Amino acid sequence: MININNRRYIGSKYKLLGNIEDAVIKYYGPEKCTIADLFAGTGVVAEYFGRQGYDIIVNDILNSNYVAYNAWMGKEEVDVEKIENEIEKLNQVSADTLPHNYFSDIYSSKYFAVNDAKKIGYIRDYIEENKARFNQREHDILVTSLMYEADKIANTVGHFESYLRKVPEEKGVQLRMLELSQYEDVAIYKEDANSLVRKISCDIAYVDPPYNARQYINFYHVLENLVNWDKPTEFEGDSMKFKRNHLKSGYSQSKAPALFRDLINHLNCRLIIVSYNNTYNANSIASNNKIQENELIDILKSKGNVHIEEFNYKYFNSGKTNFDNHKEKLYICEVE
Repeated sequence: MININNRRYIGSKYKLLGNIEDAVIKYYGPEKCTIADLFAGTGVVAEYFGRQGYDIIVNDILNSNYVAYNAWMGKEEVDVEKIENEIEKLNQVSADTLPHNYFSDIYSSKYFAVNDAKKIGYIRDYIEENKARFNQREHDILVTSLMYEADKIANTVGHFESYLRKVPEEKGVQLRMLELSQYEDVAIYKEDANSLVRKISCDIAYVDPPYNARQYINFYHVLENLVNWDKPTEFEGDSMKFKRNHLKSGYSQSKAPALFRDLINHLNCRLIIVSYNNTYNANSIASNNKIQENELIDILKSKGNVHIEEFNYKYFNSGKTNFDNHKEKLYICEVE
């Protein structure tokens, strides 16, 4: 079985779930309410609170994340036995017998061993060719299972900014069923967060935007391509990134403070919880925060009373930048 956190993801808050829950109870109370996770990434925060009985709103601009949210948290009924049978059948396919395909033509001998890339591409084609046999959530469960497997075996340090300069080791592609849970109510979006907050209301807004120049689409372009499966043919450089300007976040650019102020101003909620880390002291320019801590505090203070919770935290960073004495902070704003 796969759990939602079984994926390597920059900035994942899985290890901070207890701290976030403590902040919710301390500043809002123990009663269940609606929580919006506006920059949800893998969705671990929203999914965690969903399992606790909260109503959740989950959003991210990447389609790979959106499809995973529907797989984990969608409302459609799932024929688990049917999906498990499909997984067993696909796992039995021998990669040695498969011809090359779109995925292997692009990514083999770089991000994946040849046979692994062939099987990933074969399975993705199979899912699309048999789409009529599944409802949307069942389709997305199979795609998400494949995405998690591709992430697990990839010849990388944990993201797809580039691949390791060694011949990829053949690891074998084996799909697994997702560990599914029941939720009260879930609303799933794939929108720009600043646009979304103008349309929704919630009791608690959890805000964890990108803070530095590193674009998430650059880290996960291979998985985004795998999920979208519209098969682009134009790529940039040796890392094989497709055209993706529409997926780049303004929060990783100089306009980030203005975007953050606009977001906070338009939030319709009672409590705002903002995750923030101190990578603004990093040696790498690309790792330096676009929103400085004093700017963030001033913006939140314009909305209400601000409290700070601070934790020691080992930051998941797969590059060469080391973060000594790394701190993760939660800024909690009680909206006036």
